[in-house]
Amino acid sequence: MEVDVVYELVDVRKRYGTRRNYVEALRGITLTIRRGEFVAVMGPSGSGKTTLLSILGLLTRPTSGIVRIFGRDVMRLTDKQATLLRRRTIGFIFQTFNLVPWLTAYENVELALAIGEYTGNRRARVMGLLSSVGLEHRANHRPMELSGGEQQRVAIARALANDPTVILADEPTGNLDTKSGLQVMGILRSLVEEGKTVVMVTHDQKMAEMADRIVKIRDGKILGEVIPDVRS
Repeated sequence: MEVDVVYELVDVRKRYGTRRNYVEALRGITLTIRRGEFVAVMGPSGSGKTTLLSILGLLTRPTSGIVRIFGRDVMRLTDKQATLLRRRTIGFIFQTFNLVPWLTAYENVELALAIGEYTGNRRARVMGLLSSVGLEHRANHRPMELSGGEQQRVAIARALANDPTVILADEPTGNLDTKSGLQVMGILRSLVEEGKTVVMVTHDQKMAEMADRIVKIRDGKILGEVIPDVRS
């Protein structure tokens, strides 16, 4: 396996339920994602996109198949090892932002540093991250005092707190207007240019076309891949 491979999935299947009564969310997914790629995953509701993202994020283990992240076999990791690997290498961005409502933008980002046991200068790190998404002037505002686009940019700063190699984004522009969505996509694109790997689930064709490739999924299977002609 090449050293630049971040994820390698081979015939990955995921079932929920009992042996006699189950739903097969993933039905033989084989996928490779390389370092510095921006991959968009598209498909209708119930196609398995969120389950796939959960497996990539080490939040769920597959029922069968092979999942490797940076060459490490996920199935061989203990829960503690999986948690540490996730904490050190993966940042998450959600459609609903998932900010703590009673904390300021600064405190939401700082919380991620505390969880990650960051030992450097926290204030400098937090302000640097907020500055990178254009929100240093909103550091003392709580989520209710921020627009949807601003909340998502705080969420991106939080996802970057511990300098992850991988960013997993679940419908990151789903609750945003077009202008705010394009701002968020611009930030994600810049992260890829810095060498990070971004995997994004989206329903939005226009946003997906800003990725390096689009993986289309339906009924738990990959239908095919598309390389966008033009990113706009």
